[in-house]
Amino acid sequence: MRALTAATVVLLATVSLLSAGCAEETPDVESPQSSAPVPTGSPSPSMSSPIAPEPLAERCGLPDQQAGVTPRVVKVSNEVQLYAAGAGSGRLGVVLVHGSGSRGICNWAGELGWLAKAGLNVVGYDQACVGSSTCVNEVRPIDDLLAVVADLRARGATQVVVVGASAGGSIPLVAAARPNSGITAVVSLSTAELATPLGTADALETSAVTAAPAIRQAVLYVLAPDDTASTVAELTALSKATKGSRLILLPAGSGHAQEVLYDATGQKPSAFRQTFLAFLRTPIP
Repeated sequence: MRALTAATVVLLATVSLLSAGCAEETPDVESPQSSAPVPTGSPSPSMSSPIAPEPLAERCGLPDQQAGVTPRVVKVSNEVQLYAAGAGSGRLGVVLVHGSGSRGICNWAGELGWLAKAGLNVVGYDQACVGSSTCVNEVRPIDDLLAVVADLRARGATQVVVVGASAGGSIPLVAAARPNSGITAVVSLSTAELATPLGTADALETSAVTAAPAIRQAVLYVLAPDDTASTVAELTALSKATKGSRLILLPAGSGHAQEVLYDATGQKPSAFRQTFLAFLRTPIP
């Protein structure tokens, strides 16, 4: 994804609002159609004003407070502040990266609690120009993610696994290829936008496809064959290009992005969740 201008972000938001009309509420799982961060209907705070870390329940319109989930602000620069929410503690850290759409961190709201109960120091965040985070002229998702990783390490994590879903599944791949990223391993669920440039400061054309050969961390790719995020052939090729990676093809009907962590009812853990947790707990072979 190339750096986005503020004007472009505002235009995208306007078009989104006009087309929404009386449509139904956005589902919890983001669409794999686009990786560009899109602001919510409410304008983001001024880039010069500090953002308030509102409770996750308020940010996401949840009926109940999220026990043990604490909001926080991650400062990337003087202009960029990211809304985040964390739970748990300890040396095993997990960063959750959302995909496209205005729900942002809310796509991961259901996972923060049980991941913390599993013994992990977990955090999710709104990318720049999404939800409660600030909006700037140039959106750089890689720099934002690396700031969140550094913040989690400062809070006690000595190993950090980054989990990205859908269009957010490509962001940690590009970030992991950066020197001294602080990323121990990556899980990419329903990876989308494989060839989309993500606009890093030092390599504007870098995408998941071009970054893969430079990744030295363990990577777990996950896809259901009927998921439209990417094809089995595309993800197989990406996995082969990523040294030391593993590709898990789930049964058809397993869902997209976070849905793969639940069974068909969407209420109980899927069979894959145990494999997922095992990887998070032992990110280094």
